[in-house]
Amino acid sequence: ILIDGKNLAKMNIKERSEDNLGMLPQNPENLFVEKTVGLDLYEMLSDTKLSEKEKAEKIGTITEFVGIEGLLSRHPYDLSGGEQQKAALAKVLLMEPKILLLDEPTKGLDAYFKMELAGLIERLTAQGVTVIMASHDIEFCAKYADVCAMCFDGNIITANTARDFFAGNSFYTTAANRIARHICRDAVTIEDVIELCKQTGRQTTA
Repeated sequence: ILIDGKNLAKMNIKERSEDNLGMLPQNPENLFVEKTVGLDLYEMLSDTKLSEKEKAEKIGTITEFVGIEGLLSRHPYDLSGGEQQKAALAKVLLMEPKILLLDEPTKGLDAYFKMELAGLIERLTAQGVTVIMASHDIEFCAKYADVCAMCFDGNIITANTARDFFAGNSFYTTAANRIARHICRDAVTIEDVIELCKQTGRQTTA
């Protein structure tokens, strides 16, 4: 595995984490060490050379980006699952990683927070951040991922664009594809099936 042409195995922990890798664990509570979200964010910058003003400005930018301005005085453990996810993500983003690793990021999230997470991921990739996600949430991956891969025994055994990956997989695919593949093999999301129904309806009416 290479990062900017450098072998990851030969990089020390500081090189891996400093401006390179950021990770959001499956359980975001593992990242919280303070009594409020605001203090937790400042803790993340405790070892930096930034002034207090610079820290405040950076935290302000990140909290606005993630949308947690109203949570700064709350205890992290009092937040909902989606709020914890966003607060933990804010901590990770303070280090400005080039590559963001997400471990089962949609676990326990309702549809609303999944949509919010998808929006954040899309904004990050638009800014040049590479997002790598390990997930069993097939529907989420089919809708929002650019490339999907299947790993087995530590190796990638297949990889393709999200649409081709799920359309070409008879077992590991979306519910929408299972329902509609006999009509349209490439329909992998609910939105695909809805559009297919609209087109079929127009053709039948005509």
